[in-house]
Amino acid sequence: MKKITLSKEEIEDLKDLYQSEIDRAQRRIDSLKSILKKIEKGDLGDETEVPTPKKRGRKPKVAKPIESTVPKKRGRPKKVTAEDAKAPEAKEPKKRGRKPKEKPEPAKQVAKKPRKKTAKKKVKPAAPKKRGRKPKSLRKSLKQNIGGEKIKWNNLIIDIFKSSDKLLQAKDLTQAALERLQLPEVEKDRTRMAVATNLTKLTKYDKRVVKYSRPGDKIAYYGLADWFNEDGSLKDEYQNKF
Repeated sequence: MKKITLSKEEIEDLKDLYQSEIDRAQRRIDSLKSILKKIEKGDLGDETEVPTPKKRGRKPKVAKPIESTVPKKRGRPKKVTAEDAKAPEAKEPKKRGRKPKEKPEPAKQVAKKPRKKTAKKKVKPAAPKKRGRKPKSLRKSLKQNIGGEKIKWNNLIIDIFKSSDKLLQAKDLTQAALERLQLPEVEKDRTRMAVATNLTKLTKYDKRVVKYSRPGDKIAYYGLADWFNEDGSLKDEYQNKF
């Protein structure tokens, strides 16, 4: 198998992405725990009807209808005589043989109107929906305007460094950006991605921010380029500012 080599910036971006997934899962767990607590306390909101359980066992016997107790007359029934069986009116004798076939009346011929041929429209089958994550162009992006003014992320990150006057991690910059912009906690994941994208630009291309790790420590910190010497070492006044 081929080995994939990642740069430190890409590894940090992956860490930020995995951390956002962990935060989302944690919020889901907290929500499920709160629902379980409500169920245990019996706080279910509106009252619901609980169906009564069916009784087991044999069905009760249905009482049979009471037969009449009138005594039956003894003896044989009276014979029906031939005179009694005769109908008051004499019936006509039936004719033997087949019945003559009735000729059907000729159906009226109705002139059929010629049908107009209409061209059928060809309907293209809908393409099946693709599973998985939506492409970046379809994802809901963080709103770029706060109070009618466009957010300038580069200036915001630089201003956070200057006001804190110490080296910061990416998560510290995200939290500070949430507080500066007064965004709700729901926007934390998208704010994290916006900070990570612009932090990479400031570090890799603009060279206004420097990425730094202390000896023996893998945690990545960021600071302004003015806080470092030409050889990349940290200046004395910022040695203990983390």
